[in-house]
Amino acid sequence: MRRLQSLACAGPLAIAVFGCFRSAPEPVIRPAAPVREVRRPVYPESPRSAADISWDTERDRRFAEFLRAKSGGMIRDAAVGIDRKGSLQIKLDRSVAPEQTLDLTKSVLAGARKDFPGQPITMKVFDPDGQPILTARYRQDQGVTYQLAHANNTSPEHARSQDRASDSQSQSGVTESDRKFAIWAEEHGRAYLRYVQADLERNGRLWFGVTREVSPADVPELTKSLLEGAMKRFPRRTLTAIVFDPNGERIGKAMLDSRDRIRWEQ
Repeated sequence: MRRLQSLACAGPLAIAVFGCFRSAPEPVIRPAAPVREVRRPVYPESPRSAADISWDTERDRRFAEFLRAKSGGMIRDAAVGIDRKGSLQIKLDRSVAPEQTLDLTKSVLAGARKDFPGQPITMKVFDPDGQPILTARYRQDQGVTYQLAHANNTSPEHARSQDRASDSQSQSGVTESDRKFAIWAEEHGRAYLRYVQADLERNGRLWFGVTREVSPADVPELTKSLLEGAMKRFPRRTLTAIVFDPNGERIGKAMLDSRDRIRWEQ
């Protein structure tokens, strides 16, 4: 009887002890989220092809190769005939922005003047489709002058024939109204203006070179006067003038807005 009671008493204790030794539930192991590697797309660079070059003499060849090596892909074609004919033609790559054209022209012409000191040079610049953009001419006694291509010049061959017909640089403009303004400006500023190039009617732009009679201190006032004259013919728009010294080096840029406010930049 006592044994039964002992077992009876021990029952709850045994259950409690047994319960203490019951194995704990196994933890649920959740699979880790896969590690995703983010890679940036790699776009292959499109290398610019080297310029196609041609030349007449050995000196021309060296300068043509210099252009191909140093142009950074901005020139697609270059024809160098400076040594005998004073001729240089370049065709621009499509990567060249319009506002880079003048600086590139100046840089190439400066290199040509260094390699052919004292040599008269006529440099033609064409767009990627072969349409003429501008002509830069260097003469030792006149410095550098720039001329915009006429609207009716549609090929390098036509431009060359124009050069053979006349080597002089006179007033020039893109449209008839531009040319009339250039004529007026040169007639009224003959002692101060070496040349005037106008693209006012379409794009509000003007280029001109000053003579040696103009002191540096007088350039801003001369520029303002010329822009105000242009504003009377091409009103209600912002006009920009780029000014060059007697040696063809750029002096600065002036902008005149429709409220007659002028801003000068060196």
